[in-house]
Amino acid sequence: ESKNATGGMSDRTLTLLLATGATFACASLVARVRSRAARRLTMSGAAEPAVRWALDDDARTAASTDQAHILAQAWGSDPEIGVFGGTLCAVPFVRTTTDGLVMHGSLAYCNGGGLREGSPRPGVCLVHTAVGPQDLYLRWRAHALATRGYVVLIADLLGDPHGDGWEPAWCGPRREVYTGEGRPLLQRRTREALQQLAESPLVDASTRRAARAV
Repeated sequence: ESKNATGGMSDRTLTLLLATGATFACASLVARVRSRAARRLTMSGAAEPAVRWALDDDARTAASTDQAHILAQAWGSDPEIGVFGGTLCAVPFVRTTTDGLVMHGSLAYCNGGGLREGSPRPGVCLVHTAVGPQDLYLRWRAHALATRGYVVLIADLLGDPHGDGWEPAWCGPRREVYTGEGRPLLQRRTREALQQLAESPLVDASTRRAARAV
């Protein structure tokens, strides 16, 4: 659905979005990137959007410095974000699953720009790919969705606060637990992330009910 959260039938459901066609589908590019040189990647220069992403400044958020710059430029020139007159709030969303995984997600929402102030909104959960939740692309998409009036959770199913998911040696074993007989664990943790989003006071009551039905 592409309708704004201030109107339309998509307002009343909590939405789960996959960042790619298959959750945790490992890209070959990532498998080739082993250097830590890109750890301190930030959006800088003229392309920087008006973003205050209050997360770990040391987190690695792209496969390489070049990729980070390309994503930052695309984010900064996104026409939908460009015409939005409000501001983005992006904060850490750290929760622990019932089986002990500390999920270092992030929550994004916007104020101003014609959005309803002071009232709960529909929630959207973005599930990361193989490289984990510290991803400029995910932050960009979360920002775009937030301008439509959604509260957006970038879920963390690896337990990755620093962007270590970009390292195959680190993320490989953590993804492995979700393969084969580990699929129920993936489903359970995803449902817990949805439930945690639904329990946020920023998310409206109808989406909380929808989350419990997942």
